[in-house]
Amino acid sequence: MTNRKINFKTIWQRAKIRPILLLFAFQGIGFALLLFLPMALMMNSLGNSLPFVENAEKIKSDGIKSNATITGIKGIDNITINGNNPQILTYEFDNNGEKTESKFSVFEPEKTDNLKIGDIISIKHLSGESIPTEFKQYSFSIDFVYYIAGVVFSIGLILCFILYSRINKEISLYKTGRIMEGKIISISHYKGFTFSKFGSSMDVHYEYGNNVVKSRTNNFALTNNKSIGDSIKILVSQDGNSSCLYPELIAKTNSWKENYVA
Repeated sequence: MTNRKINFKTIWQRAKIRPILLLFAFQGIGFALLLFLPMALMMNSLGNSLPFVENAEKIKSDGIKSNATITGIKGIDNITINGNNPQILTYEFDNNGEKTESKFSVFEPEKTDNLKIGDIISIKHLSGESIPTEFKQYSFSIDFVYYIAGVVFSIGLILCFILYSRINKEISLYKTGRIMEGKIISISHYKGFTFSKFGSSMDVHYEYGNNVVKSRTNNFALTNNKSIGDSIKILVSQDGNSSCLYPELIAKTNSWKENYVA
């Protein structure tokens, strides 16, 4: 069986004649990796800088009631929700005769706006950890960022697979297709992107045997001095079910010789 030589440039040429599919495929993956991933890492780092009590529910149900004195109130300036900032409350309480300091993140402006250093608050503590009983714990969630990044990345991968499947059919024909002749039925031109002309190509409809097929190419010289009804060289799969235009430029670039031709 014929096995013609193919290089990466050939694969790229086949990809870029589908500019919209190529653009969205790489944008999906690029956005996820270059935009959402750094953002997620930054936000994750920000979230890790906030105090968080892992066993809050257990402390709430089994903890020992006590009073604590507020020793610090600090706003998280780089997190703003509806014009308000979450607060980190620092407080001290007596834990079996020892003074213990704890920190707790809250976002309840209507309550924390009235707090001041020295105020007494009610807490529950267990095994050295504690939570104020009058406030809900604030946690910085970035799950939505990972969700968006995952969806965009998945769409990019799906589009890449579609692009690959289309290119792979043509590459297989380039490697092993039998050279035959088809008859041109129609030619449609695509200008590509307006300013760069990237992706400019043409679809050539042709028939061979009882098949009518469309093949896309960016080698406009293929149809020079040809019109509807003229013959054109094509590559046909070994089973005869698929075909594409014979790529004259690619054949020269990859040094296809007569002994490579089916």
